[in-house]
Amino acid sequence: MPPKSLNWLEQWCLARLIRAIANVLGVRARRFDYVGFIEITRQLKQGRSPAQQQAIVAKVFDLLIPPTVSALIRRFVRPTRWVCEGNAWFATRLTGWLVGASDRYWVEVLLPNKSRQWQQSGVRIQKCRYLAEGQCMALCVNLCKKPTEQFFRQQLGLPLTMTPNFRDSSCEMVFGTPAHPIPEPTILPCWHEPTQASCPHV
Repeated sequence: MPPKSLNWLEQWCLARLIRAIANVLGVRARRFDYVGFIEITRQLKQGRSPAQQQAIVAKVFDLLIPPTVSALIRRFVRPTRWVCEGNAWFATRLTGWLVGASDRYWVEVLLPNKSRQWQQSGVRIQKCRYLAEGQCMALCVNLCKKPTEQFFRQQLGLPLTMTPNFRDSSCEMVFGTPAHPIPEPTILPCWHEPTQASCPHV
């Protein structure tokens, strides 16, 4: 089934994201639909190491959410149960235009005092549109998973763990520190190869 059409606000969000990437790269975006988004992220990846790719995405985040704003959030917002559950709730409603449908689920998290509690701060992306259409493990890890986790943890002060499934293109996100370590997805050699256009493992 093809993805649903984006409404005007979702189209604006997608176009703004594409423009931010183009701005950081110093290029002109050719189109502002989802195909254009995949194209410009492939352009970002081409010829750059994983660290370089992730550094560029960090600059894109700074354009979209200025450091002064993220610093205020980090200072005044603590990763409480309600904050983690709120972020999970918003994620299921505000990111469909980028990654597709998702739902919340209960997870056990580790609190700063080392005690554990259950909270509804897990998000299950049923089939990530970016991974399914991008068909590239490196795009997923270097341009989404790693920089998004780092932005939430370091810039917003909110622990986030993302676990993509390269077999079925699903992904699980946990806001808050998981009580049990989540194994990192198996990274194959193509993750380190910035010249490879497509991924034979997705």
